Amino acid sequence: MAPSQVYGNVVEYIPDKLYLAAYTAPPTEDTPFPPTPIPQPYTNKFKSHASPTKKSKHNGGINPPKEGMEPVYFTVDDVLLYNAFYHDFGPLNVAHCYRFALTLHDILGDPENSGKYVVFYSKNEPRIRANAACLLASYMVLVQNWPPHLALAPISQVDPPFMPFRDAGYSQADYGISVQDVIYGVWKAKSKGLLDMREFCLDEYERYERADTGDFNWITPDFLAFASPKYSMPPDTTKLPTDVKQVVNSGLPLGFRNVLQHFKTRNVGLVVRLNSPLYPPQYFTALDIQHVDMIFDDGTCPDLKVVREFINMVHEIITVDKRKIAVHCKAGLGRTGCLIGGYLIYRYGFTANEVIAFMRFMRPGMVVGPQQHWLHMYQDEFRKWFFEDTFKPAAAEVSRKKVPATPSKRRTLGELTNENDVAATPLPAPTPGQPRKTSSRFYTPKPPGVNDENARSARPTPAPKPKAVEAESEEEQLIRQAYTTSGGSMRRKVSATGERPKRRVVSHTSVTASATLEATSVEVAGVSKSGSGIKGVKTRTSPRRSGGSGVRKVSGTTTRTSGGNISK
Repeated sequence: MAPSQVYGNVVEYIPDKLYLAAYTAPPTEDTPFPPTPIPQPYTNKFKSHASPTKKSKHNGGINPPKEGMEPVYFTVDDVLLYNAFYHDFGPLNVAHCYRFALTLHDILGDPENSGKYVVFYSKNEPRIRANAACLLASYMVLVQNWPPHLALAPISQVDPPFMPFRDAGYSQADYGISVQDVIYGVWKAKSKGLLDMREFCLDEYERYERADTGDFNWITPDFLAFASPKYSMPPDTTKLPTDVKQVVNSGLPLGFRNVLQHFKTRNVGLVVRLNSPLYPPQYFTALDIQHVDMIFDDGTCPDLKVVREFINMVHEIITVDKRKIAVHCKAGLGRTGCLIGGYLIYRYGFTANEVIAFMRFMRPGMVVGPQQHWLHMYQDEFRKWFFEDTFKPAAAEVSRKKVPATPSKRRTLGELTNENDVAATPLPAPTPGQPRKTSSRFYTPKPPGVNDENARSARPTPAPKPKAVEAESEEEQLIRQAYTTSGGSMRRKVSATGERPKRRVVSHTSVTASATLEATSVEVAGVSKSGSGIKGVKTRTSPRRSGGSGVRKVSGTTTRTSGGNISK
C-alpha cells in the first residue's frame, strides 16, 4: 500500500535556520520541503481559499533553503502537555517555554546538525497549532530578546488563523485571549522586570505547582498565588512553629508545611485570604506574617472598594516594608487573579488582556468567567487610581513650593522680551516692504542691529495740537499755528542775548477772539490797496503776494522792519 501524502503549512522565522510548521502526519526524510500545502476544506467554486489579506508567507511564499541543506524536524506535542482544568487548552506556561528553549538549544548546538535548518512542527489541530505558535513566539521574546512585533510578524496572517485561548471554566467561552495578547503580556512583564528567564528556577516551579506539594506559583517577584491550605486541627498556641526548622519538624501536612516554610524563607509579609476559612491563621502570624481576610463569594467579582483597600495595603508593604504578598482563594485562580491583576494594571499599566494572558502564563487557569469582563471594564479605573496616587500629589507639591510672582506686563500679540529670560517662539515676521495697517499697541521692539524698513524713527512724539475753538475764525487759527511754530525759536534768540524777555499778560487767543480787523483803520500786512474794498470783511493773503517790502510776520503780530509801530 502506497504511503499517504503528507501535507503541511510552513512559516519562516529565520531564513535557512528556523521554521514553524503544521503537518497532517509526522514528516520523514522523504517529505519535501516546503511540503504540499494543506488543502482548505472550504474552497468555493472560484477556488479562492482566502482573501488577499490572509495570504501569509508560508509554503510557496517562503524562501526555500539553500540547495543541499537538510531539515531537522522536532516536535513537543507529546512532551510538553497542558494540564487542563475543564475546556481550557492553553497557553503553555513558563516552565514549558523554559523546557522548549532547552530542547531547541540542544538541537541547534548539536554538531551533527551543523549546516541544517530546524523545523519545529505540530499537528494540524487548532488548539495544538495555537500552543506551538505561542510557544515559539514567547521563546523569541523572552530568550532571544525579539520585540513583540517581530516575533508576531511571521504568524500574524496565517490561514487558517490561530484559535484564541479561553478560560478554565466549564461553560461556553465568551471571552478570548489571542496569541498576540500572550506575547505582549510576557513582553511587558519582561520590560517591567517582572519576568527574567535567567532567574527562573524550573525545579522550584515544577515542585510547588502540584496540589499535593503546595499548589502555589510566583506571578511576579512581589506576588505569589496559591490555593487555600486545608488543616482543620486547632493549633496549640504553645507549640506553634516560629522558624523554618520548627516548621519542618511540626508534623503538618506536606502541602501546608511547604507553604509555611517557603513563605518564611522568601520574606512573605502578608497573606490575603479571599475564601471561607479552611485553616487557622495563627500558623502565619506566629512566623511574623500578617494575615488579612477580604472574603467575597466564589466566582464573583470584588467590589471596587475592596480592590482599592487591597491595592493601598499591598502597595505600602511592597514599596515601604519591602516584603512579598501571598494571595489565595479556594483554588487560587479566579478571585486571586482579580486582585493581583487589578494591582498589576494599577502599577504597571497592563491592559486587561495582557495581564490575564501573563498571569495564565505564570499560573494556568487564572481569572475565570465574568471576572475577565470585569477586569476589562475597570482597567481604566485602576490606572486612574495610580495617577491620583502618584502624579497628582507630586504636581501639587511642586505647585505649593513654587513662589508666586506677579507676571510681567505682556503684549497681546507680541513675543516675550529678553528681560523675562524665556525663549519664546516669536510671531511670524511680516514680509518687509509690504503695505499694512499697524498700531503702536502691537509694536514689538527689535534687537539691536536689526533694521526694519517698516520701523518708525526714534524721534519724540510731537505734542498734540490744541483743538480749535469753534468761535475762532480761519485767520485766528492760522495765527495760533504760526505762534506755536515760531515761539520756540524766538525764545532761543532772546536767551542768547542775555536779556530776559517780557512776558505777555494777555494771550493772543483772547485778543484775536474779541477783535475785528478793518481795512480802513488797521494796516494789515500783506493786504494791498487794490483789495476787495469791502469794509468789515477780513482778508488775508500770502506775504509774498504783498506789494510792500520789508514786512514780515512774527508770532502772530505784524511788524515793520523800519521800526514802525506795531498794529493789532
